[in-house]
Amino acid sequence: MTVRPSGRPTVALALLLLAGCNKLLPPKDSVIALEGATLIDGAGGAPKQDALIIIRNGHIDAIARVNEIPIPKSAERINLVGKTVMPGLIDAHAHVERWAAGRYVAWGVTTVRDLHGGSDTVLALRNALNLGSLVGPRMFSAGAMIDGVPPTYPNATGIATPEQARRAVDQHAVAGVDYLKIYTKVTPALLRPLLDEAEKLRLPVAAHLGKTDALTAARAGVISIEHMAGVVQAATGDPSYATAHNSFLAGWTAEEKGWAGLDSGAVARTARSLAQTKVTIVPTLVVHDILSRLDNPILLTRPGMEDVPENAQSVRSVPSLLRRTGWHTGDFAAFRRSRRRQDQFVREYKRAGGPIAAGSDAANQLLIPGYSLHEEMALLVAAGLTPLEAITAATRRGAQLLHADSLGMLAPGKVADLVVLNGNPAANILSTRNIAMVIIRGRVIRPDSLRATWK
Repeated sequence: MTVRPSGRPTVALALLLLAGCNKLLPPKDSVIALEGATLIDGAGGAPKQDALIIIRNGHIDAIARVNEIPIPKSAERINLVGKTVMPGLIDAHAHVERWAAGRYVAWGVTTVRDLHGGSDTVLALRNALNLGSLVGPRMFSAGAMIDGVPPTYPNATGIATPEQARRAVDQHAVAGVDYLKIYTKVTPALLRPLLDEAEKLRLPVAAHLGKTDALTAARAGVISIEHMAGVVQAATGDPSYATAHNSFLAGWTAEEKGWAGLDSGAVARTARSLAQTKVTIVPTLVVHDILSRLDNPILLTRPGMEDVPENAQSVRSVPSLLRRTGWHTGDFAAFRRSRRRQDQFVREYKRAGGPIAAGSDAANQLLIPGYSLHEEMALLVAAGLTPLEAITAATRRGAQLLHADSLGMLAPGKVADLVVLNGNPAANILSTRNIAMVIIRGRVIRPDSLRATWK
């Protein structure tokens, strides 16, 4: 199992396969037979009917049609006729908080790609999740993101010179991160030495861009572009966007509005050029959609919010965000006008063969851990992906981005992380939200039973 992009498995992740008092590892010699479901394997092919899946000790032992192979006598047999099985979901852009761990699993998210937190606390949380001492998804983490100076967040690592960029990479490697994340104030001059050092240490770099445009970053070698940041600047060539990012909120606002001013030809050309670099786009359409409707109070009571504790200010603190940004009715109208071009970019990027992974940016304002990844899949379909392509973006593409080849697909030898649905998401992507059970590391979890532990 390839679990670390650097090829140097961390102790926490290497121990995932060890049995013991782990809350999520299956008992020794555990065998489960899932019978009769429709199988979506995550590879992008057509669903397979009447599937039989044999799970042994947390891994998939065999996949066949019902009655094609014998079922071991010791197996726990689970009849899934009328249901659909798909791989466990991978949230390719998350900010994981301890309270949210079980929420991810309840919504079928079995792996998260965390992209910023205080290095000490977030890496300790990663280790707790990956060792199974806390019920939750597998977790990969960038630790604290690397930013220019002054850094936007006090727990980010600020850099001002090439030497500081290299030192920051080295410090993150020593801390044991799985990859790096750069933030909006990193300039092209800082990006070059940072990427050079990261390549030496085999640490991929994810990018939330601001002062560097998307094409420059992709050609330099970042592995992913988050939120489609830097695309507007790449499409226009307008240096004012980089200048606006002297202030995070000013840059964010300018870029979010800037999409509306793009013509369709510029969007298509930029998408094709970016697709040639093979950089993975993590569009987080749900972020852009929520921003465009942030003035709508009904979002605080939409489905999924019942899973968010009242004291979870990262999700519920909408008034504080509005105070900090100063956004008003005209801003939200501009954000809504931008949505059409954002969707077009995703559609054109897919058409050009560019890889797309699904991420939610939860936990952030009105972004619900677990649930918002389902919202993201629905938005990807609305933008032009098929339901199966959206599911692949939330499974196999996320695993490829993590270089985790045992995740994101259901096949013999792979890890037994999967979701059982009551409906057929190939026909209706909203069916991904109707979850009958989740299997993570071969352990069966019922969402209702899990929710009962925190209510």
